[in-house]
Amino acid sequence: MKSPSVPDSPRWGMMARYSSDKETMFAERQHDNELTTKYYAAALSGLIGVFIISHWTRWLITRHRLAPSFLSPFVALSRLSRRVLLRKMPGFSSVGHAILLSVFFAINIILSFTGFDWNMPTNFAARFGWMASANFALVVFLALKNTPLAILTSYSYERLNPLHQVAGYCTCVYMILHAAIFSGYFIQKSRWDMMHEELVTAGIILGFVMLAAVVEAFVLRRLNYELFYVVHVVLFTVILITLGLHRPEVNKEKIAIITCIAAGLWGADRLIRMGRLMYNSVNNEATIHPLPQGGTQILLKKPLARAVPGAHCFVWLPRVRLLETHPFTIVATSPTELIVNSYNGFTASLHKYAHKNPGATLKVSLEGPYGTFPDPILFDKVICVAGGSGATFTFGMASNMLQKMTENTKSSIEFIWAVRSRDNLSWFAEHLNAIRSHAHAPRVALKIHATREVSSSTDTSAVAVEELSLRKTETVTSDGSGKKDSAELGVNRNRTNSSRLPALNSSDPEKGRTSEVGRVRSVVCRTGTNVSVHDVPVEQGRPDIAALLRAAIASVGRDQRILVAACGPDKLMKVVRNTTAECISVDGPAVELHCEQFGW
Repeated sequence: MKSPSVPDSPRWGMMARYSSDKETMFAERQHDNELTTKYYAAALSGLIGVFIISHWTRWLITRHRLAPSFLSPFVALSRLSRRVLLRKMPGFSSVGHAILLSVFFAINIILSFTGFDWNMPTNFAARFGWMASANFALVVFLALKNTPLAILTSYSYERLNPLHQVAGYCTCVYMILHAAIFSGYFIQKSRWDMMHEELVTAGIILGFVMLAAVVEAFVLRRLNYELFYVVHVVLFTVILITLGLHRPEVNKEKIAIITCIAAGLWGADRLIRMGRLMYNSVNNEATIHPLPQGGTQILLKKPLARAVPGAHCFVWLPRVRLLETHPFTIVATSPTELIVNSYNGFTASLHKYAHKNPGATLKVSLEGPYGTFPDPILFDKVICVAGGSGATFTFGMASNMLQKMTENTKSSIEFIWAVRSRDNLSWFAEHLNAIRSHAHAPRVALKIHATREVSSSTDTSAVAVEELSLRKTETVTSDGSGKKDSAELGVNRNRTNSSRLPALNSSDPEKGRTSEVGRVRSVVCRTGTNVSVHDVPVEQGRPDIAALLRAAIASVGRDQRILVAACGPDKLMKVVRNTTAECISVDGPAVELHCEQFGW
């Protein structure tokens, strides 16, 4: 009798057939999962394509003022859909955002449960692993600062960040399902030895690190952003390494290709950013000045290439924080000027340093610029709406438009700004005066509202700035000569001291009611001189943003184009979104909305 171990025995033949069937099953599963990943990439590409086509079609119509009859159905459909999609929705930035995420989830669910044999539990685990890898690549793509989507769709990285977060949560869910099903299967089969294999060990580490990345993103990001960012980058690096070790074979496991692509994208983006940071650090300095109510002004020595007012850049001030860069909006470009509100962390440290060392010059570097928004000069009317320090964006937008205006320009600007107190006007003293003295000032309607009562106290940081500027700088006289004038200096001191008194009242003929003239507050301006804000009409109390928007849009003819550009807290953005959406109609003016949210 032959031994059962010899090749021609029935048992050996059965084992050979079982092994062959198993290899065939694995090969088919591999093929199905690879095909599913391709479908996933194609579906996302198609979704991006919709945004690309929509963006460039609307850009051509706006840029060249195209209004042929054959485009009328497209225009009508676009306006009707945007009337719904732009509205704020609970839990989402807009209805359009909610629909986009619904489509994203639908794609993931459909591809997760189709195209394989449901009788094998491990098939589910394998599919979820592939979907986790595909979503991970999307997470990296959406996190790129230098994303091609900024050019193709006008959505820069900060507007893609909510999608980046959702894709990250989705990746983590797939990872948990993948690990749980495979672990349960091998434990049921008493295959404890599988847990000690290097590939599985790497996968276990990968799972826990990915879970930690999601938890700290959800919790730590709200508590301490600087710490969150450092931890996030470290955990991401570990995820890349362990994912590569979990599926290292490029020939057999195409997941390794996905890992390499993700690492390549992230590495290239980091190299680009590092190169810009090094280049812009050469012979570059920043002068910092404290502003009232916790603000800080940063003036840069070197211009930032391709920068426009309203965009933002990352700032590196090693004297304040050696290993951190932070994004701030560019208010002006000649020279580059940034206005920073103080919250906590870096901004608090910056303001504290500026308060102790007003006018100090520090080593600095910039990285950017970033941010996309419509060209304001293409519109007949631009309505800028800002809350508090959100004016850094709207002042940049207004400055951007005024720079491009010519004698033949018929465009106008309506500037609506709600601030806590009149002290905040000094943050943008020079910009307010520049707008009011500009050749096209009659085309700018300033509507400023102070939401809080006049404070009896004077901000110490503002006084420090004023005293420094009075001692060390020249004051521009009425003839613009820039000579030192003791009388003018005395007037500035008196104006500063008088800021403790109730503001004067003056009539506002535009609104037909009483308005308050903003208190004088002087700051060091971009040219190194002392500048005051005076005679600026300021309405006391919260503005009715909805009513102001409706009136501004209603004042424009149906054949004209309006841009509503807003930046501020969530409540303000909600009102702006819903009101603008209500004002979009088929037979009305073309209305475009651009919102810049606080936070990154």
